[in-house]
Amino acid sequence: MRKIKLLNTKNEPKCRLQKVANFQTSAAPKSGYFASYEENVFPAAREAILKGGKFYDMFAAGDGHELEDYTDRNGVSRLAHAKSALSSSMLAYNFFHWVSPEHPLTWHGTTFDKVYFEVKFPVLAKNSDGSRNNSPSNMDVVLVSDDCLTMLCIESKYTEHTHRQAAEFADAYFVPRCYYSGNPFNTTFLQLALRYNGKKHGYFAGIKQNVCHLLGISNIKYDADALAWFKAHNPFIEQEVMEKICADTDMYFTNLLYIHPEQVKEMYGNVYASYKTYPCMLGYFLFDHLRAAIEEEFLPYSILHTYPELFKELQAQMPEGLAEYLDMKYNLIESK
Repeated sequence: MRKIKLLNTKNEPKCRLQKVANFQTSAAPKSGYFASYEENVFPAAREAILKGGKFYDMFAAGDGHELEDYTDRNGVSRLAHAKSALSSSMLAYNFFHWVSPEHPLTWHGTTFDKVYFEVKFPVLAKNSDGSRNNSPSNMDVVLVSDDCLTMLCIESKYTEHTHRQAAEFADAYFVPRCYYSGNPFNTTFLQLALRYNGKKHGYFAGIKQNVCHLLGISNIKYDADALAWFKAHNPFIEQEVMEKICADTDMYFTNLLYIHPEQVKEMYGNVYASYKTYPCMLGYFLFDHLRAAIEEEFLPYSILHTYPELFKELQAQMPEGLAEYLDMKYNLIESK
C-alpha cells in the first residue's frame, strides 16, 4: 500500500489554513461580488456562457445556483455564485473553456478536444425509502480526448478547502440495497461514508464530494443502468461522443486546488495537528483509506494538482491573451 509522505512542521494556529490559498484577485469589487457574472469571465469567453451560448445550459442545469440569483431554503435572497470573485466554477471555466477541436489541450500524452462543465454522475440507485434516487454528483470539469477513449474528471476548488465544513451523508449511503448492484466496490464506499460521516474539524465536505464522484465514476464503468442514467441526464454531451463512452473508456479523476506550493512549503501540514490541511486529509482518504481497497486506474496518480502548477504546464497551449488574463486575475505565478 502506497504511503504519502507527510512533512512535519511546528504546530501553527488554525488561521494558517486561510493562507493556504492566495486570495488576490484583480479588479474585484469590495463586496466580493461583481454586478454580473460576465465581468468574472475572460472577455473572449463571455458569449459562450451567456443565455443561448454553448456553456450556459451546462451551468444553469447544475445544482449550485451558479448563474442566476436565488432564494435559499430560509427565504433569504442570494447572489449567483458565479458573481463571486472567489467562484470556483468561474475559475474552472476561465481555465478550461477554450478546449475544442480547433484548440485542443495536450496533457500527459493525451490530447483533449472537448470540455464539459457540471457533468452529472449517478451516485445511488435508490433512496432509503426505496424510491428512485436522482441526486447526482456534479463534476466541475470533464475533458474528453479526441478519440473519445479517455475521460478526465476534475473536482475544482478555489478557497472552499480552507474552511471547515462537515461531511454529511444521506441515510441511503448506509443501506446496501440503495447502491447500483453492478459496482463491485459498493461495500468500500459504504464503509467510507460510515468513516467520514459527521466529521467536521476540517473541509470534510470535500472528502464527501470525492466519495460521491468516485462512486459515480465506478458506477458508470461497472453498471449498465448507471451508464444509461449518465447518458440520459447529460444532454449537453454530443450524441456521437456519448455513443463512444462505455465501460471500456479510460476514466481518470483528480482534485485541482488553488494553492501555491511554493508559498505554503509544508503543503500537507503537521500530521499530528488536530486541524489538518485539506491536502493532508486527501492524502489519508485517497491512499490510506481508498487505494487500500481499490486498485483502479481512475484513481489519481497523485493526490492533487494545483492551479499554479497546471498553469505552468499549459500556458503555452492557451489561446492569445488567456494566460496573461489568468495570471493577472488569479496571481498564478508566485514570483510576482
